[in-house]
Amino acid sequence: MNLTPRQKTLVRESFESVREYSDSVVVLFYGRLFEIAPEVRGLFHIEIREQARKLMDMLTALVEALDRFGALRPDLAELGRRHGEYKVVPAHYDALVSALMWAYGHALGLEFDRETRLAWEQLLHAVSAVMIEGAATAQASPRVSE
Repeated sequence: MNLTPRQKTLVRESFESVREYSDSVVVLFYGRLFEIAPEVRGLFHIEIREQARKLMDMLTALVEALDRFGALRPDLAELGRRHGEYKVVPAHYDALVSALMWAYGHALGLEFDRETRLAWEQLLHAVSAVMIEGAATAQASPRVSE
């Protein structure tokens, strides 16, 4: 991931507002996600509030690790492997990014300008790539049962 210092600042600053409006953001996000990719609704096996908390925790971890993204790679790859077991496919990651950008735009308004959006998209696409790679690696070499 190659975010510039300016992009990292934009992500950090906008995330402060995202945290402030987190309830609205997650409602907007999941509503939009299920609208543009209705097939993903069946992939959620836990209560949506718990899923929303996990999403915010992951976003917080990403923002806090902007200067050390490499350290998150193993955890993201493992998360991708687990998502692969849940039948998440690469197109679902695109839907997630699209829905999250839509939710951020609606929740943050003018604060979520083009430059900020592009910084978030670059970050989320980097995360998606690592997770997709983790899922693909797991499929290529299934774990041996003991």
